[in-house]
Amino acid sequence: MANTLQYLLSRNLSGVYRDPQRLIRDVETLQKTSLGRNLNPTTEPLTSNDGSVTPSVLVLNGTLPMVYRNVTYNIPIDLYLPPQYPQRAPIVYVRPVSSMAIKENHRHVGRDGMVYMPYLHEWVAQTHDLRELCVWMSSLFGSEPPCYARPAGAPRVSAASNVAATYGSRPPAYAQATQSTTNTYSPYVAASSSSNNRSREAEEQERRKQQQIEKEVAEANLAAKIAREESLKEAKLKAEQSRLQKDHEEKLSSMRVMATSKVEYELQVVFRDAKDDLRVTLKNQKLLDYGKEEIQQLLKEGEERKEELMALNDEMDGAVKKLEGWLVAAETQQQQEGENGNSNSSSQSSKVDQIALPVDTHSSQMLQLAAENAAIDDCFYFLDQSLAQKNIPLKVFLEEVRKLSKRQFTVKAHLIKIRDAKASNPFDE
Repeated sequence: MANTLQYLLSRNLSGVYRDPQRLIRDVETLQKTSLGRNLNPTTEPLTSNDGSVTPSVLVLNGTLPMVYRNVTYNIPIDLYLPPQYPQRAPIVYVRPVSSMAIKENHRHVGRDGMVYMPYLHEWVAQTHDLRELCVWMSSLFGSEPPCYARPAGAPRVSAASNVAATYGSRPPAYAQATQSTTNTYSPYVAASSSSNNRSREAEEQERRKQQQIEKEVAEANLAAKIAREESLKEAKLKAEQSRLQKDHEEKLSSMRVMATSKVEYELQVVFRDAKDDLRVTLKNQKLLDYGKEEIQQLLKEGEERKEELMALNDEMDGAVKKLEGWLVAAETQQQQEGENGNSNSSSQSSKVDQIALPVDTHSSQMLQLAAENAAIDDCFYFLDQSLAQKNIPLKVFLEEVRKLSKRQFTVKAHLIKIRDAKASNPFDE
């Protein structure tokens, strides 16, 4: 029910009411009570007596329960809420069904069905609400029912002649509404106790009144039954409409969710692909930058190494010249000594191989490894000479230096290992 009210206010009556929150609160409070559970919200235009039609307003139509002689009856009503609500009082009409009629000269209901009562005339927005209004109407209708069952064959007053008053005006003053009423006829006055001084004619008149009351009660019961049936039919129709509307909204919501999910998925795929492409591009750019820096660093190191090698080459050339001079001097001296005695030369050459003799296995290994280490140093020297003389390219030079460096590292590590082993076992042969 609250969903129906919210839907009507948001779709059909948007901007009509000045204080929609107060209206929603009052209607929901009324519908939670036993008096308002059969009043359902809808929208209808309000037709004035001059035939002009106003825009649609919120209407609570249904039945209002009343208790008459300990029996509950339902009175069909339409409760209009004007756009100025709650500053303006609601407009209430009794809507009898085809088998019912509005009682003539009723104190609180006009011939057109409009309800007049002090609560409406004295309406104050801060202290009055719909729940108390229905309590007042139920109490007044219980003391004096506004409808009676229409006699069979009686002509029905045209509904067009009973148009409602405009919702923009307030109900007439309670004194004016009751000014034309008379108290000479009241079919609902209870029979008093018998009096010894009452005449037979008064007793007969009281009996007829009692019969009339019983007849009207029966007619009211029948009218209430018909009103309940029509109310049930109308409630079923509105429930079906509400169900269809709810199904339609659920389908729309489901389609909206599916469309939103699909769009979000597609956007996520596009965003993910773009993000991956950007990440790969940035990574490649970083690699290129790093490679460029590394190449520049290698070129710089190569230039520095080249300068160092050139300086070493010059030093080696000077050392070679010195060595050649020493060799020439040594050969000259050897020739001089050879002339003195050729027999001593053979004995001296044989003594060179006997200068260093290993005494055990470890010493033999260390001698071989030391000789290999010295040979590798010689290879480094001649590689430097070849590179300086541009006999080999730089790439070949670097590859050979890398190989010889690995081998020299292994040889030195082996030497260190043998040395440690000899230090731990000095007497091991």
